[in-house]
Amino acid sequence: MTHDPHEHLGRYELLTQLGRGGMAETWRARLVGAAGVTKPVLIKKVLPEFANDEAFVSMFISEARISATLSHGNIAQVFDFGRMDGQYFLAMELVDGQPLHRLLRRAAKTGLPQMPIPLATYIALEMCRGLHYAHTRTDEKGAPLHIVHRDISPDNVLISYEGQVKIVDFGIAKARMLRNFNTEPGVVRGKYLYFSPEQARGREVDARTDVWATGLVLYEMLCGQLPVTGTQAAVMSRMVHGEFSSPREVRKELPSALNEIVMRALSVDASIRYESANAFGDALASFLYPFAPRFSTMNLAYLVRELFKPDLLQEGRELTVPPSFLEELAAWRGTDAPPPRPHARPPTPGPAPVSKVSSPRRGAHNAPTVRTPSVAGPSKFPKWGRLGLVAGTGLLALWGTLHWLRPARELEVADVPSHSSRLAHYPEPGDAGGTVSRSAPDASTPRAAQQEALDASSPDTGSEDSVESEPVPEYPAATAFRLDSRRHVLRVPLDLVAFPRLDSTVTYRLWGSSPSDGFAHPAVLEPAPRREPPVFFLLSGEAVRPEVREGVVGRRPISIEGVRAVALFTLGEPTQDDLAYQSVYLKQEDAAVEQRFTFHPEPMRVSASKGLLIRGLDARQTYTLSLNPVGEGVFLRGRAYAPMSQVACIEWSELPSTLEPVRKVDGYAEQPLQFLLPEWREVRVRGIQGLRCGFIDDAVFDNEGEAEVRISPWDPKRPKAPPVEDARVGEATRLATQGQRLARAGQFYDAFLLAEDCLSTVPEQPDCLVLSGVMQARLGRMDGALERYRTFLRRYPSHPKAATVKELLSGHGQTRPASTP
Repeated sequence: MTHDPHEHLGRYELLTQLGRGGMAETWRARLVGAAGVTKPVLIKKVLPEFANDEAFVSMFISEARISATLSHGNIAQVFDFGRMDGQYFLAMELVDGQPLHRLLRRAAKTGLPQMPIPLATYIALEMCRGLHYAHTRTDEKGAPLHIVHRDISPDNVLISYEGQVKIVDFGIAKARMLRNFNTEPGVVRGKYLYFSPEQARGREVDARTDVWATGLVLYEMLCGQLPVTGTQAAVMSRMVHGEFSSPREVRKELPSALNEIVMRALSVDASIRYESANAFGDALASFLYPFAPRFSTMNLAYLVRELFKPDLLQEGRELTVPPSFLEELAAWRGTDAPPPRPHARPPTPGPAPVSKVSSPRRGAHNAPTVRTPSVAGPSKFPKWGRLGLVAGTGLLALWGTLHWLRPARELEVADVPSHSSRLAHYPEPGDAGGTVSRSAPDASTPRAAQQEALDASSPDTGSEDSVESEPVPEYPAATAFRLDSRRHVLRVPLDLVAFPRLDSTVTYRLWGSSPSDGFAHPAVLEPAPRREPPVFFLLSGEAVRPEVREGVVGRRPISIEGVRAVALFTLGEPTQDDLAYQSVYLKQEDAAVEQRFTFHPEPMRVSASKGLLIRGLDARQTYTLSLNPVGEGVFLRGRAYAPMSQVACIEWSELPSTLEPVRKVDGYAEQPLQFLLPEWREVRVRGIQGLRCGFIDDAVFDNEGEAEVRISPWDPKRPKAPPVEDARVGEATRLATQGQRLARAGQFYDAFLLAEDCLSTVPEQPDCLVLSGVMQARLGRMDGALERYRTFLRRYPSHPKAATVKELLSGHGQTRPASTP
């Protein structure tokens, strides 16, 4: 539609109407200056029928006030604002291009339903740069304006024919300078499909709301669809609870690193999201340029030009698109994937002294090798170690031939007929290659702040050493390794807190939607195909008891007390598999309201790289693992608190993760084995080549002590030597006490296992009979519970607990006499 060229808005001559929607319309225009100088501009003006709408006019004026202060390459600049013949208008930069929503729609119609990964990432990166500029704007006195766009969507992102990315329409942005422009409680503005959870609830928003919306736009570009569609109520409800698929569940070839970035930006809890648009942009940049080292912004320009070539020709314009790009575009359309990314040339390993070791025997009695982190120097390729000769999956077949090229300091120890028990030696502060000596932080400083100060004074080097260990002379063979509470720690960062600001005087119940049963362990643990990795929790609070401080979220609710915050996480590095999200619930025991957190495995991970590495296991052999304190034990919060009682372990594989074939059963990939190794129970494992184990903690500055992990091949036919009677009784008493503590903490399955261990040590021990019965009743195993009750009454009819047990039996409808078995 062409406007009468003789109609003007002051110095602006309206030429062509570009759009009309909502309460305003946009026009292509030109600024007419002195001596016939003209400049193309875009005019946005209020429609006459809404000129008297005070709320809309106020919003329109606010856009002018905010936008006029912004001058950035990724934001369309506003030149002028005025009123002519009763009509308010904005004169702004004319971006010669197309809005992103039209670009996506046109691409889908021409056989490109999903944007190429480098282009989508680059657009989101440029959006982040412009938003960060707006978020950090200050007034003339240096006071922050707290500008938040709050309406980021593909409609408000323009892509020029030169490959520029521009954000427009700050019409519902909120800044401190506009004191009279506040969203009323419960009132939301913008496009509901792109609302952040806090925006959907009508709560106060900040820059992280724009981070969410940018992540959602990136999701749409990568997947060709939004994660959730439907009615406003349905969309807002699902988005508020994070009930949507990850990008990799929609687009299988999406790199896991990019998937993790998107899912962190889309974290329901704003505290877990990127703290700023700049941090989000940095993460995108760190992914983009290694992924597509030859990426050029002109690729985006060529895409827009080619998609809108008919429109340009209709306007009498023809913009150049090189043939090489047309070939690339054809490949994208044919494979629904970006062109193959060139493999980075692996580093050439430098000369290293080779230590001659005996050839390892891959049998059941191989003594494992321990490898621990050191402070020698940074490792640029931690996943590859020093085996830089392996450049890609094409060499997988040669792995057996190259296996002898393992790092020189990574010793494979064969059986040593020694009767000494020499554990691995770790350098002390001041030793050559030891840790850096530093003074302890002030105890009055908050623990997290003290840890940050400690981290700042001791940079993470990331390199690793290997040390030798001799087997312990125990049938058939056993090896013990020491875990240091300062070095072998799986650090849980603060941004993994899922339930913050809890009342430490309240008792809560915690459970999840996982099909696993939290603390329930089969007789032997082994890798298994599944979509849901275990969800570990770490409780924070001065009154939290050490034995319940960490655990695994299961279907059965557990009671937690003295808690101020709950962190949720899984272990290991990002995977190449599709992992389903899980719901985790927290509820006050005496209240009906419950909190729900949607756990996404990829962004909520704790690296196990600092754990103790035990390698050289035979996947065909079953091993028994046990944990024992050394000396007084391990104190993860100083000696003012009781010692810890368990560590976490994750499976380690001989092959680099980039080369390891993925085994699938019924469509589910085999995930690395993860479990807790408690002090009070042995754990049996099989089907693995190694483990990384470490203490779970959120800070290490006040940690003290060591624990010993003992691992030995398990032989079911191994004869058991009769223990000394006093030792048996003492061990049974210890197991009963520990089981009762776990029962009070709501960990019924572990308490039941301890009770059974106790009864295997001292048959018919009275406390353990009662404990086993009560725990089986709580677990729904009534036949086993009733049998334990009857055995107790038959064996101990005069015991002080006999009356209580009789009440338990009668409560379950059992009226048979106590003498009846």
